[in-house]
Amino acid sequence: MRLTITALLCLIIFSCSGSKSAATESKPSKKELKGTWQVTNIRFVGKEGLYKVNLFDLADSPCFKNSEWVFIPNNGTGKFNLNTSNNCTASTNRILWSFYDAGGAQYYFQFKFVNEKNKPLSVTKSGYRMRISNLTPSTMETRVKTSSQGHPFDIVLTFDKISDTITL
Repeated sequence: MRLTITALLCLIIFSCSGSKSAATESKPSKKELKGTWQVTNIRFVGKEGLYKVNLFDLADSPCFKNSEWVFIPNNGTGKFNLNTSNNCTASTNRILWSFYDAGGAQYYFQFKFVNEKNKPLSVTKSGYRMRISNLTPSTMETRVKTSSQGHPFDIVLTFDKISDTITL
């Protein structure tokens, strides 16, 4: 009988501590993003239709396809480059970035545009957030909620890691 109670107690303790560590593992770490990433896919999820979206108040959403993002985890700086293509102008945009914990196991990637001295470009010091729907060592998928003519939809950006190197 004593052996059964001891075995049950051990089972309860290990099952509780296992669920605790699983919750900790789901929180993203800045080190997971270290390196150079590329936006390989952009899609819209919601009501069917054609949408023209000025993403991050910077450029039309197709301009972000194949853009390269560099993330430096130790100081939360980075940049992304937009390439010249149809109706898109090349640009390099410096950012300060971090993760935001919205509770309920929902995490956001957030950033704001900065100058070469890492001072915010926005007078209100505001920025942008993308909900992280998937993050692995080689892929990140984010969602930006928006709406058009009263119809809500998500812009889904898929990032693939292309290098561990970081050059700002």
